[in-house]
Amino acid sequence: MSDEIVTRHRGPAIAGHAVRIEVGSFGPWQTNGYLVWDGHSSDALVLDPGMGAADPLMERVRANGLRVHRIANSHGHIDHIFDNTPLMRASGAPLAIHPEDEYRLSGVNSYGFEIEPVMASEHLHDGEQLRIGDLVFDILHTPGHTEGSVCLYEERRGLLLSGDTLFPNGWGRTDLPGGSEEQMAASIGRLARSIPAGVRVLPGHGPETTIERELPWMQAVDSTGRLVLPEP
Repeated sequence: MSDEIVTRHRGPAIAGHAVRIEVGSFGPWQTNGYLVWDGHSSDALVLDPGMGAADPLMERVRANGLRVHRIANSHGHIDHIFDNTPLMRASGAPLAIHPEDEYRLSGVNSYGFEIEPVMASEHLHDGEQLRIGDLVFDILHTPGHTEGSVCLYEERRGLLLSGDTLFPNGWGRTDLPGGSEEQMAASIGRLARSIPAGVRVLPGHGPETTIERELPWMQAVDSTGRLVLPEP
């Protein structure tokens, strides 16, 4: 969509555009951390500040004359929550996560990393909305990767922040604690039925895609109720 940009957290956003998106890949898992704002107000959303994301994201916040209005986690895996606390401290912004993944904010992990535990300020509930300036994100509970995974959908801008639910040519892992193949199939089916084909998909790792590109296999999952990709 011509009125939007995606950068790798370098350089200023282009003046005169509507919604602005800056993304960087952080930490050993190369987790996508997103800075999103409407291009008019100074309020911004940070989604999924991974390991080492806080300082570069705050640099981009200052460079664009923004303030972080909300920090949100698409789910509670360590690679998506690692810099929650330093970012909250630097920005003063509240943190939001789905209540079923809030327990993951304790910092306990199997990798041996020390993460400062934090409490969520707000919860991301299915059917509610997250407002950032003029942007209105519908909160979609999409379990499967974790119990409390969510996608954020901005209908007017044709934008889906999909976390680790939806990727180019596939879905997030379901074999980790809290994962479920059945729930993931249901979540993919929900997205296939409810999100228009032209919507851009910005996932938790790797490059962006569109619903249109992924729709054939998503519809196959929806019709069968199983996590299967169509034969090439």
